[in-house]
This record gives sequence, structure tokens and C-alpha cells, in this order.
Amino acid sequence: MWIPVVLTRQDYQGSPLLLIIIFLGIFGPGIAGILLTYLQGDREQWRDFWLRMLDIKRIRPLWYAVILFFWPAMQLLALFLNQLMGGIPSESELIKEMIKQPISIPVVVLLYFLQAGLEELGWRGYMLERLLPSWGALKSSLIVGIFHAFWHLPMFWVVGTNQSKMGLDTDFLIFVIQTIAFSIYSTWCYIGNDHSTLAVTLFHGVGNLCLDIFMVAPGTMKYNIFTLFMVAGAIIVSLVWLTRTGEQKAQLAEGR
Repeated sequence: MWIPVVLTRQDYQGSPLLLIIIFLGIFGPGIAGILLTYLQGDREQWRDFWLRMLDIKRIRPLWYAVILFFWPAMQLLALFLNQLMGGIPSESELIKEMIKQPISIPVVVLLYFLQAGLEELGWRGYMLERLLPSWGALKSSLIVGIFHAFWHLPMFWVVGTNQSKMGLDTDFLIFVIQTIAFSIYSTWCYIGNDHSTLAVTLFHGVGNLCLDIFMVAPGTMKYNIFTLFMVAGAIIVSLVWLTRTGEQKAQLAEGR
């Protein structure tokens, strides 16, 4: 869907048609997840697929704080250290547009969460759910993260996207690392809320919104600091997670 947009060499934001095509491409993972669930599953699996997306009761109360404040806290900490070290602060185009047209804020926020939901039906709702029984939490996170990163590849040639401002050398490698770290956080959120696709959709939407609000531009000191925080946090989550998972497996083995 995105390759024809690449070939136009036009800014997709300046054309309603190109914008629609970009959004249709974003639907891809979700559509794939829905189709494969219905083709491969039975009624009970169909019901479970949609319950994981729609059942708000699966989200634990404490996780609302994590979902809402994890990404803003990480961004603010990166911003603080960036200024402390003499980095140049960046200006957010999204904030400027919101100030100019405050009436558009609810629509913009809704679109961010809609985009996240259409992705997560595929990434976590289908793909991760199928990988977990065979590969476990960490390996499944790495697999989904790699596929998620390379799914973005055409975006590096679409004029007007965040990815088009990056190169295909170091910046692309950093992008892949960030996406894998994000996948680890997402699996943590997904499993921590009884396999809730809705929880990870909210987590994903807040993360994307914060990226544009705080304007983390590739190649800047703030971008590098933010990346280090993402990776360090993902390592901590993985280590704590693996330890707890190992203890639970040992307890189950003893029970048998």
C-alpha cells in the first residue's frame, strides 16, 4: 500500500488521497490478524480475540498509571537531561497545530489511538498471542519487534513521515533497537493485563502521541538520551520478568 506513495515523491500530508492510502497501509496488521483469526480459529477463539480488545475489565487499576504516565515521564526525563547537558530544545509542530486549532485536539488524539488499535490487533492481538506458548515472553517480544520495525521500512521513503527524516544507516539501526525495546514494554503491558489488546493499544497510542508532542528528532542529543532510557528500561523489564517467570516455572514443576 505504501510503495505507490513512495513513488509519487510527494508529501503525503498534502494530499487527501495519499493520506487515505497511508492509513489503509496502517490497517494491514489489524486486517491480517482479524482474517487469520477467523480462517484458523473457531467461535471460541473469535470471541477471545475480540474480548481481549474490548474488555476494559482486564486492565488492572495500577496499570492505568503506567499506561498514562510511563512515556511522558521518560520523555520529560530525557528533555531535562538534554537541557542540563546543553542540548538544543526542539519545537513540536503538533503542539503548534493544537494551539492554533484547539477544537481539533479530540480528533487528533482519537486518530492516534485508532492507529494504535489497528496495529495492535495484528502485532499483539494475533502475532504475539500465537508466539507466546512456543517462544516465551522475551523471545516473542524480540520476534514481534523485528517484524514491527521492518514493517515501517517503506515509510523511510515516504515524504512527510518521521522515518523519512532518518537515514538508513545509524538512525535506522537505532529505530530498530527502539522498536524492539517498545515491543518488550508492550508484551509486559499485554501479559500484565491478562492478555489485553486494549491495554497495549492505549499504551501504544500514548507512546506515539508523546513522540510527536515532545518532538524527539533523530540525530539530536535528546534522541540519543531517550534511546538509552528505552533500552535500559527494556533490559530491566526483561531481567525482572525473566526472573519472575523462571520462579513461576520452578514452582509449577515442583507442584507436579
